[in-house]
Amino acid sequence: MSKKIVIIGGGAAGTSAALEARKIDKTAEITLITKENLPEYSRCGLPYVLSGVIPKLENLIIHQESVLKGMMKINLLLNTEVLDVDLKNKVIKAKKLDENKLLELKFDSLILATGAKTAYPNLENLNGKENVYGLRTAEDVKKLSEAAKKFKNITILGASYVGMEAAEALMKLGMNVTVIHRSPEPLSTLLDPDMAQPIRKKAEEEGVKFILGETIIEVKGDKKIEQVKTSGGKTVDVDVLLVATGMEPEVDLAKKIGAKIGDKGGIQVNEYMNVGIEDVYAAGDCVEYITATTGDYSMYQLGTTAVRMGRVAGANAAGKKIKLPPLLGTTTGKLFGFEIASVGLTTRDMKRKGLPDPVYGKATALTKAEYYPGGKKITMKLLVHPETWKIMGAQAISEETSASQRINIVALAIKEGLTVKSLAELETCYAPPVAPTWDVLVLAAESALMKLERTKKN
Repeated sequence: MSKKIVIIGGGAAGTSAALEARKIDKTAEITLITKENLPEYSRCGLPYVLSGVIPKLENLIIHQESVLKGMMKINLLLNTEVLDVDLKNKVIKAKKLDENKLLELKFDSLILATGAKTAYPNLENLNGKENVYGLRTAEDVKKLSEAAKKFKNITILGASYVGMEAAEALMKLGMNVTVIHRSPEPLSTLLDPDMAQPIRKKAEEEGVKFILGETIIEVKGDKKIEQVKTSGGKTVDVDVLLVATGMEPEVDLAKKIGAKIGDKGGIQVNEYMNVGIEDVYAAGDCVEYITATTGDYSMYQLGTTAVRMGRVAGANAAGKKIKLPPLLGTTTGKLFGFEIASVGLTTRDMKRKGLPDPVYGKATALTKAEYYPGGKKITMKLLVHPETWKIMGAQAISEETSASQRINIVALAIKEGLTVKSLAELETCYAPPVAPTWDVLVLAAESALMKLERTKKN
C-alpha cells in the first residue's frame, strides 16, 4: 500500500520536501497544500517585481503547476486552507477556498511548512487600515504596485533587509520614502552599525529619509492611516505604511497538535526535522533550529535554509533517515549599489547571548591589484571569541560582486571550528585583473590575530 505524505505549505520548504519525498519514494501519494493561488514562487524576488526589474510575478514561479502535477505526480492543492489535524486518526480537514468545498485527507507522514507572516506591531488603531501593507506574498506586491501608482509618500517601518529592498524599489517608482527604524543604523540583524553606515549614507544620497533610534507609537486616521507619531516625538504624513519589522512564524496548527514552540515563537525540531511527535515534521520559516556558533535555537527565515530543511523533512517523511547540520544563517544581497553579506553573530547578538565582547578584525582593500583599472572597495569585519579565537561572525560590504565570496569562506571556517589564525594563514589566489596579493579576508583576520596575540602577551 502506498505511503501517504501530506505537506502543509507550498513555499520553498514545502515544495522541496515534496520533491525530495518523491525522489525517495516513487509510489507515495504526496499531497502539497497551499492557501495561495500559485505554486512555489521566489519570495526573495518580490521586491524586483515591485521595482520593475522583473517584469511580472509569473517569472518568479520556481516549479510550474503542470510539472508538479504531471512529471512529479504530486497532488497540488492551491487555494486550500487546512482547518484541523486529527493526529489520532491521521486525518487532515481542509477547505478549498475557491470552491467552498470541504476535504478530508489521510496521511502516514505530515510535514508542517506553514511559513511566516508579516509581524504587524501591536498598535492601537492600526488593524484594518486600508493603506497598511507587508511584503511577503504575491498579493502584497500587487497591492503595493497599485498604491505606488496612486500615492507619493510611503513610510516603511523597519530597516530590515526586506525594508531596505522595498525602499530602493519604491524610490525607483518615484515615491518619497521615509524609513523608521528602532536601531541606530539599518540592517541591524545582519550588520554592525559601522558596517551598515555606508549603505545608509548611499540611500540618503538617493533620497531616502531615515528616522533612526525610534519607532511608531501612535497612528492617526479613520479608514486609512494619515499620520504616524514616533517615540522621539516626530510626526510623519503617510499615504502608505509598509511594515517590514520581521516575520512571525505561522504556528497555529503546530500548537493545536502539541508541537513544541520555542522562545523565538517557532516550531522546535530535532536534527531529523521531527517536532517531537511521531511521523510529524516541520521545515522552513515556521521553524527554530540549532545554530552552529552557540548551539542554541534560532530562527532562519531564508530561502537557503528553507530548502535544506525541506529536503531533510521530505526525506525522513518518506522513510529515509538523514540529519540537518546546525545552521549559520549565511546571508547576502544587493542594496543601493553595495553587495552585502554576513554570517553568524553580530556584536549585538553576542551581547544578547551573554558572550564575551568580541575581538574585531576589520580591513578595507581593493578587489583587484591596486594599479589595475576597475578595482572596487571591499570592507570586511570579523568577530572573534577572545578566549577560543574561534570566529563567531563576519560581515562584508563591497561595490561589486565579491562580499558574498568571502563570507562563504568564513561560513565554512565557522562550521569546521577553525580559529582566526587559520584565516590569517589562508593562501588566496592572485592575478592583477582578478584579485590582489593580500585578500581583504586575510587582512581582517591578521588584524584580529594581532590584537589577540597582544592581549595574550599582556
